[in-house]
Amino acid sequence: MRRHFVSHWRVWLTIAAVVIVANELIDRNFFDHKEHLDGDLVLTLAVLLVCFLGSYVFVRSRALRTRRTI
Repeated sequence: MRRHFVSHWRVWLTIAAVVIVANELIDRNFFDHKEHLDGDLVLTLAVLLVCFLGSYVFVRSRALRTRRTI
């Protein structure tokens, strides 16, 4: 699992940046913007966790399917 994370660190960094920027745009445009860094951090970590676990499960299930067909 660690190897999966390290090998795709640029992807995780890009996802985190997109989440932070999107959250800031939504906060500034639709809500009364008050600086809540903890909310941005929690949202970013939640999205990264879901994306990371989802991609890991996808890769593992694909590898198991490939191994069964061989």
